Amino acid sequence: MSTAPTSPDTRERLLRSAIQVFAERGYAGGTIRDICRRAQANLASVHYYFGDKQGLYAAIFDQVSGLFRQRRARYLPAAAPAAERLRVYIQAALEEILGCKGDADDRADLSAIYLAEMAHPSETLDRIVALHIKPSNDELLAIVADLLDLPPRTPLVVDAAASVSGQILRYFLARPLISRLNPDQPPLEERVDELVERVWRFSLGGILALGPLARSDGLAEPDAAAPAP
Repeated sequence: MSTAPTSPDTRERLLRSAIQVFAERGYAGGTIRDICRRAQANLASVHYYFGDKQGLYAAIFDQVSGLFRQRRARYLPAAAPAAERLRVYIQAALEEILGCKGDADDRADLSAIYLAEMAHPSETLDRIVALHIKPSNDELLAIVADLLDLPPRTPLVVDAAASVSGQILRYFLARPLISRLNPDQPPLEERVDELVERVWRFSLGGILALGPLARSDGLAEPDAAAPAP
């Protein structure tokens, strides 16, 4: 009978192998056997650390979102205003996306997994959304809602938050395209601070510009104060 793994890095090897296999073959095509063979681990190790294939797949997203949460917690001042929270949110996301953690192959594999999941949702997507994506999205909605003085689920808030996410995701999903469209620019990972500042100011300015629209629709109080960038 297979026994529980004893090597301390078995879990990490399984995660790295799973990222590679799922990126190459998708969730449906990737098998536990393939992952264990690549990780040089026995089949029981997946059940020991992750429970099953769904748990292993979800753990990939858990690892990424966990690093994202740690960055935000480290950068966020106590009782920060909404404008500063927005900046921290963008900074944490872009730093993680642009490779302050992990190598180029890892980032490419994670992009492939994300794109495949959006194109062909797996049976695990609901779990991933509930555990990892929704909490982050709720935080962004709360920030935008504070800036506009609106409830978080107001359509205007939801759409504005989607615009912020869209800018961030472009750097995650379109890196090869960006480098080819702008061959004379330094690599993105060398421009993190610059990009954080520009995405933040663009996003903040756009959100605040929606204030008059909210008031004209009767969604916000006329005297709602908006923080300056």
